[in-house]
Amino acid sequence: MRIQLGRRIIEEQRARQAGGDRVAFIGFFDTGDTFVAWDPRHVFSLQAKTVVSVYARQSQRVSVSTQQAAVHQFKARRLGGQSFAIALPTSALGFYLENVEHFHALRTEHAIVTLVQEHKKTFADAGLGASGEIEVDDAGGREKFTFERTAYPRDPNFKKSVLEAYRQTCCVCDRQLAIVQAAHIIPHSVEDSPDDVTNGLALCIEHHRLYDDALLLPAPGYRLVFNKERAEYLRQTNQDKGIGEIRKLDGRHFAIPTDPAKRPRDDYLRRGLNIRMGA
Repeated sequence: MRIQLGRRIIEEQRARQAGGDRVAFIGFFDTGDTFVAWDPRHVFSLQAKTVVSVYARQSQRVSVSTQQAAVHQFKARRLGGQSFAIALPTSALGFYLENVEHFHALRTEHAIVTLVQEHKKTFADAGLGASGEIEVDDAGGREKFTFERTAYPRDPNFKKSVLEAYRQTCCVCDRQLAIVQAAHIIPHSVEDSPDDVTNGLALCIEHHRLYDDALLLPAPGYRLVFNKERAEYLRQTNQDKGIGEIRKLDGRHFAIPTDPAKRPRDDYLRRGLNIRMGA
């Protein structure tokens, strides 16, 4: 895998880092389940005038599926030593971003793999309301990693009330089959997202995933919106097979409860749409 970065972007990130921001350079494999991260010091050391390229190996994705982490080591000439392209599961992205500098201070693949294998539940289970520190021994040195997770309490009645309002039926495809879930219109991770039936939709597993991935979205007026920008990304990453079927749903109305008091509120639909579309 090769990622290309324009010189302007690199210099912007260099300035941000100098201002105290944490900077990361990452790329995702086309399967979406694995990302690769390059040491910012290595990226900043590259001297190409217009476009800089960084590389990772496809074999790293396979290794992540079996051992949770994989390292591609290469000589960074301008750094005067070795650098690493670190591959991790996407569930570890938040943990990596919290600890960019510590990950790239480790010198062996064994230390990185051991860290992720032994603590994958800690950093993958967002929403547990936990925080702490992890110390890692590596070739005689020690690195201290930190993590912080915010808890989002759930109302157990939300799922029940939403599924009852929609009669356990997906509001997009009219399927039941015991695969229908209660989805928040304003994402549950948003601090003031209400656990009220008017902030919920009943969606089958497929359409719930398309909603969370911001490809097919409910909008005010009880209609569906097909996200063309997301579709273009999928096309560019060779993941758009079957997208024509989803595109046909653009503008179509989705089902709503018969009880007006339980129907989605337009202001919730508008806000949920804006959040997922990045507006």
